[in-house]
Amino acid sequence: MANAAGWVLDIPVLISLFERLPKMVPWTTALVLSSAVGLWLLLDAPASRRAASMLGALVCAAGIVMLACYLAGAAPPPFLLSRPGVQTAVTLSSPLTAGLFALLGMALALLARGHNVKLAQLSAMVVLLVSLLNLAGYFFQDTRLYALLPGKGVSIPTTLAAISLACVTLMLHPAQGIMVVVAAASSSARIARWLLVSALAVPVLLVAVAMAALNSGLYDAETLLPLLAWGTIVLLAILIWRFAFQLYDVDLARSSAQQELQMALQDLRAERDRKDIFLATLAHELRNPLAPIRSAAEVLRYLREPDKTQTDKLSGTILRQVDHIAHLIDDVMDVARIGRGQLVLDARPVEVQAAIVDAHEQVRPTIERKRHNCRLDLAAEPVTIVGDHQRLVQMIANLLNNAAKYTPEGGELDVRLRADARQVEIAVMDNGAGIDAGLLPKVFDTFTQAEVTPDRREGGLGLGLALVRRLTELHGGTVRAESAGPGKGSTFTVVLPRAGAEGSQEAVPDPG
Repeated sequence: MANAAGWVLDIPVLISLFERLPKMVPWTTALVLSSAVGLWLLLDAPASRRAASMLGALVCAAGIVMLACYLAGAAPPPFLLSRPGVQTAVTLSSPLTAGLFALLGMALALLARGHNVKLAQLSAMVVLLVSLLNLAGYFFQDTRLYALLPGKGVSIPTTLAAISLACVTLMLHPAQGIMVVVAAASSSARIARWLLVSALAVPVLLVAVAMAALNSGLYDAETLLPLLAWGTIVLLAILIWRFAFQLYDVDLARSSAQQELQMALQDLRAERDRKDIFLATLAHELRNPLAPIRSAAEVLRYLREPDKTQTDKLSGTILRQVDHIAHLIDDVMDVARIGRGQLVLDARPVEVQAAIVDAHEQVRPTIERKRHNCRLDLAAEPVTIVGDHQRLVQMIANLLNNAAKYTPEGGELDVRLRADARQVEIAVMDNGAGIDAGLLPKVFDTFTQAEVTPDRREGGLGLGLALVRRLTELHGGTVRAESAGPGKGSTFTVVLPRAGAEGSQEAVPDPG
C-alpha cells in the first residue's frame, strides 16, 4: 500500500530505497498484497481456504503471464516490459520477480488445498534463497561480481517482501514436509535450526564486513572475491565442525537410550514369561488340593455309618488342603499389597528368638516329613528389634520352608542368630540343592522360582523369597543369598537394625 501511494504521490523513497536502484512497480505491489492476504486467510481463518487457494492461483497465473510476455518480447498496451533504468507505473514486474511470485502463488494454492505440502515448502525455500542472494548482490554494486548475480531488476523492497512471504509460507506447517527437520522439538532439529541460521547469516555478515573494508580502501575489488570465498569456507567449516560434535553427542545419547529401551523390553518380556509360568503354576497348585478335598467329600457323602477315626482322617485331609490353598492365596495377596504400598507393619518391640521358634513350629511338619535335622543356634541374651512379629515369623518360615524343600531327605538345616549393638543377623543354612551363580542375583525376584523349578514337586509359587526381601526392606533391613554352586547348599542371611540402634523402626503402640 505504501508503494502504491508512492507512485500516486510521487514519493521516491516509497518506490525505491535509493534513487539509482530498481523500483518496486505497482504490479509487484499487487502481487505482494494478494499473497499476503492469501496467507492471512490461511493463518486467521481456515474456513477461507477456498479464497486463499483462488488468490494463490491468481498470483501464480499473473507471474506466468508476465514471464510469457518477456519470452514473447512484448506486453499488451498500456503495459511495458521492465528495462534497466526505465520503470514506470505501468511497467510489468521484472522477470525474476514474476518467477518468484509464480512460485509463491503455487505454494499458497497447494497449502490452501492441503496437497503436497513438501512441494509448496520447496517452492517457498527457492524463493527465500534466491531473494537472499539478490539482497546480497546489492553489496557488490560497482564490482564485476554484481554482473554475475541474478535479480538486478528486483528492488530491495520487493526482495524484502519476498523473503517475508517465503518465511511465513514455510512456517505455516512446521510439523510437515521439509520443515519437520528444523521445527521439531528434538535435539537434532534444534541443532539444524542453528546450523541453518548460521549458514544464512555468515555469508551476509561476511559480505557486509568485506564491503565496508573495500570502501575503506583496505584492499581492492580484485581481491574481494577470493577473500570472501576463503572467509566463507573457513567460518562455515568451523560452524559445521561445532555442530557435528553436538550431533555426535545426540547420536551417543540416542544410542544409549536405544540400548536402555532394548534392555527394558527384554526385562518386560522376561517378566511376562515369568508371569505366564506363574499363572500356570498357580492353576496347578490350586487344582492339586481340590482332588483330595473332593475325594474326602465324596467319601463323607456316601459313608452311611461313619466312625470317629474315619471322620477325623477325612476332616484332617480337608483342613490340610484348605490351609494349603489359604497359604497360597495369602502369599499372592501379600505380594499385591506390598506392590501397591498397602501393607503396613504393626511395629513394636519383638523378641527375635520367639519369632524364630514360632517359624520353626510352622515348618516342623515339612521338616519331619523329609526327616531333616534342624538346629537352632540362638543367642543367649534376648535380642529385640522393632517390627511386626507376625511378618518376622513369616520371613523366617519362608526361608526355612525354602531350605527344607530344596534339601534332600535327611539333610541338615541350621538357623543361626547373631547380634551386636547395631544390628541383628539371622542366617538360614542348608546342605541342599544350592544355587547356580547366574541365578543368585535373581533369586529374590518375583516368580523366579516358579520359572526355575517347572516340576514343582514341593509346591509353592515362587513368591516366598520375594516376600522375604520385601518384608525385610519394610523392616529397614537387607537380605542376601550365598551358595558355592549346585549341590553345595545355600545360606540366606537377613540383617535387621536392632532396637534402639540408628535406623531402626519406631515402635507403634498396640491399637488394642
